[in-house]
Formats: sequence, C-alpha cells, structure tokens
Amino acid sequence: MARQRAKSLDTNSQRRVLVELLALGERHWEFVATLQQAGWDVVDPRLDFEVSFAESEEERSEFRRYVVESTKISLANPNIRFRLPEGEPHSTEYMDHLRRRRDEQFKSSLAPGQRPLWMNELDPCLRRMEQLRYADRAVFSRRFESVQAEEKQRRVHETARHASGMSREFSGELDRPARFYRAVMERETRPLGFTSDAGRSTSDRAVLSKELIDGWDLCLSPEPLAWFPGRNDGQAVTILSLQDQHHRKPVERAKWDQVLIVEHTKLVRHFDHLYTRFASLDELEVILMARMYLLSLVIKDIEAGLLVGLANVV
Repeated sequence: MARQRAKSLDTNSQRRVLVELLALGERHWEFVATLQQAGWDVVDPRLDFEVSFAESEEERSEFRRYVVESTKISLANPNIRFRLPEGEPHSTEYMDHLRRRRDEQFKSSLAPGQRPLWMNELDPCLRRMEQLRYADRAVFSRRFESVQAEEKQRRVHETARHASGMSREFSGELDRPARFYRAVMERETRPLGFTSDAGRSTSDRAVLSKELIDGWDLCLSPEPLAWFPGRNDGQAVTILSLQDQHHRKPVERAKWDQVLIVEHTKLVRHFDHLYTRFASLDELEVILMARMYLLSLVIKDIEAGLLVGLANVV
C-alpha cells in the first residue's frame, strides 16, 4: 500500500510543533553535566571562558539563565540553519527583559545602528567579553588561544578514550569518508531505531531514518560531509530533521513545508560548532559518537514533543 502523502508544514505550523520541545532548553546545564560524566567535555573551556567575565555571583546566574533562554530560541525558530525564518523570531520573556535593560543602559550612547557590536550583546558577561575583543584584540586573542589549546587537548583525550579502532578497516578513505560515516552512524543509531534510508541516500551521502507518523520521518543526514584538502580537515554536520516521506533531496534544497530541522545539538552551547571538524577518521568517529550520544539523551522527549505538535497541525 502506498504511503500517505503528508500534509505540508508551513512556517506557522512548524513553530507550533517546535514549541513542544522548549522544555528541553531548561535542561541545558543538566546535559552539560551528563556529557562531562560520559567523557565529552570539549565545550567546557569555552563556557568557563565566557562566564569568567562575570563580576558577581548574580552575573554568573544571569549568564546561566541567558544560555537556557538562548537555547530555547535556537530550538524554536524553524530551519534557521539554511534560511531566515519567516515572520518575527521567537523570543522569551527573560530575553525581552534583557533587551529592554540593555536598550535602557545604552539609549543615550549611540543610535542602535551606530553601536559597536559588543553593545548588542544581551548578557553582561558576553558583552564584557566582546568589549575586550573590540578594545584590545591582542589581549583577547592571548586569552582565547589558551581556551582553544585546551579544547584541542580535550579532543585528543576524547579520541583516545572513545575511538573504537574501526578506522583501520577504512584505511586511505579519509578524503572520501562517506563509507566510514555510514558504518559509524549505522552502529551508533541502531539502538535509537534508525536504519539506512536507501531512497534518500546516495553514494556520498548516507541518510538514516525512522518513521514517526504516517507521512513524516525523522532523518539523520550529513549536511554536509566534506573533506577540504587545502586545510587537511573535514566537516560533518549531522542534522536531525522531520521530513515529508516523499522528500528525497538534501535538506538545504527542500521547500519550507517539506523539512523541519530539530536543532538537538544546540541543546548544549557551542556543542554543534566544536563537534563538527575532523582531521582523521578516528576524529570523525568520535564527533559522530558525541553527537549521537547527545541525541540518545533526548530522542524520546523529541519524539514525544513532535507527536504532540504534529497532532495539533496535521
């Protein structure tokens, strides 16, 4: 029997679905702690660096709350990774409060369009950090270089701890890693219920999926999976999306109503950025393992939220 044609999800419908996931944003710091305990801690130096600009315990608490609220905004604005969402962006009461406070503080300084970028930051810690970058780039760079060095060292430790040795079976395929990517992803997502999707996959783009409801699938796809010879590194941005079961193109080529991106890697600040680049197959395996570990913490809640949201709009 042919599968039912899914009803389309316009932008407003997508927002109504995504709002059911916002409770996950409240758990940001829980996820950070769980990742630490499991041996995934590359994000920690950057988070510590940002909060180091606090001048009081109150500002430290404000930073933690700001991170939670900005996480919700990342979840709630549909498909922002590939295009600006239509209509007004999602906001929260707390973020609106910070915006009003900032505007009041700087209203006599410069017109909004004339302000240096650091004045646009809503959180005092991040504003002070960006002010240092603006006022004394050399000092900022020295401090931030130590953060990046610590991130690199932690990545070395993670690779040594988590890499399985599977890369030995794919020797010489670093510059065309699709086959290795598929093998790792099939292993890591099998417990989550995903399987290879022959209809959506190509030789250089392995897509895994699972049916959520009739007409809509949850998909994991590399957007993109690439190797850059000039830099001797690669990029693997594995995206979770809700897709019309008849959609068979890369996410970036989808129409608005065919794909809804679920930004699960934005549930931890900086995670998506820091678990993207790889310079070896072992590193590729490790970043995929990290991304799928985070997904394993939230997949049941994501599925439950999507089902509630979809029931309201399709």
